[in-house]
Amino acid sequence: MRKFFIVLFAFLLLQNNSAIIAQSPDAKGKLIIVGGGSMPDTMYQLFAKSIGGKDQSVVVIPTATNDSAINAGAHLTRFKKEGFTNLTTVHARSKNAADAPAFIKAIQNAKGIYFSGGDQSRIADAFLGTQVHAAMLDLFKRGGVFMGTSAGATIMGTLLVGGDARKDLTKPFDFPAALNLFPNTAIDQHVLARNRQFDLIPVIEQHPHLLGIAIDESTAIVVEGNQFSVLGKSYAMVYDAQDWEKQKKLWGRVLKPFMMMAQPQRYDFVSRKIIRN
Repeated sequence: MRKFFIVLFAFLLLQNNSAIIAQSPDAKGKLIIVGGGSMPDTMYQLFAKSIGGKDQSVVVIPTATNDSAINAGAHLTRFKKEGFTNLTTVHARSKNAADAPAFIKAIQNAKGIYFSGGDQSRIADAFLGTQVHAAMLDLFKRGGVFMGTSAGATIMGTLLVGGDARKDLTKPFDFPAALNLFPNTAIDQHVLARNRQFDLIPVIEQHPHLLGIAIDESTAIVVEGNQFSVLGKSYAMVYDAQDWEKQKKLWGRVLKPFMMMAQPQRYDFVSRKIIRN
């Protein structure tokens, strides 16, 4: 039954070409999606402010990284340095292990959740379609704050960008589903630092109902309601198939495959327009 649910979940996410890029109207949560690299103190400060203080309950999910680092407690080091005092680790390598009652309760009681970097497929393999995943979605709806970097950024979108797909971007790739905290998006990271600014183009060509968002290192997008703002020293890029169609009508071809944004610009993903502060 669980396998059927996961397949159905992925099918609905990736096949709904009429999807609207908008949060649920009653969702009260916030996403702080970081493109990898060094994270400035301001991002941890924003996370702390958003959850109501550094004494509030934070669940750290280090599953994207390797077990030796997790066993050493490396995933908690920065949070402790930043002064967070109420930290819980939720980590599993299988869906059965992920649905431990203690993990479900920890997610339900959390004010904030953090996904560390590494390999985003490890997070999906462990949590996609589980009761813990359902608890995450419910927490976001109730006002929970999620922060993630690198793999922890990509996992918040609709599908898992990267991995083997980068070996040959000219061929269609069967992208697995991500956790869909930010519905109808494909999120990439380390973009300018690793010369990936063109990698989302074939992804959005294959899935034109999704909004592509690429985030450079030490930079984040902060998602609230139906907008996101840019935070950090570099850029975020938006890849919009609807905008491509407009360009084709105006100029006969796509001249600008992505829109670049910098702090403090905002993007409205209902009107699909950059709001220039």
